[in-house]
Amino acid sequence: MYFDNMVLYYKPTCPFCHKVLAFMEEEDIAMPMRDTLEPGVKDDLIRIAGKGQVPCLIVDGVPMFESDDIIRFLSDLILEREEG
Repeated sequence: MYFDNMVLYYKPTCPFCHKVLAFMEEEDIAMPMRDTLEPGVKDDLIRIAGKGQVPCLIVDGVPMFESDDIIRFLSDLILEREEG
């Protein structure tokens, strides 16, 4: 399942990011992703979301923080697609 209206900002060393990434892998979810350790990416995240906290899911330009909230949101989307 590919979501092109979202971008996940993450850091490879972040355990909360690993939690989201593991869920995405389990559910075969793909989307554009940005590693905040890459030059300029954290600055982009701060500009878009107002802070550099990861994981951060940007959905249609709106930031969502907290791994559990992101996983719950993605789970709900999966259910909607399966039902609809």
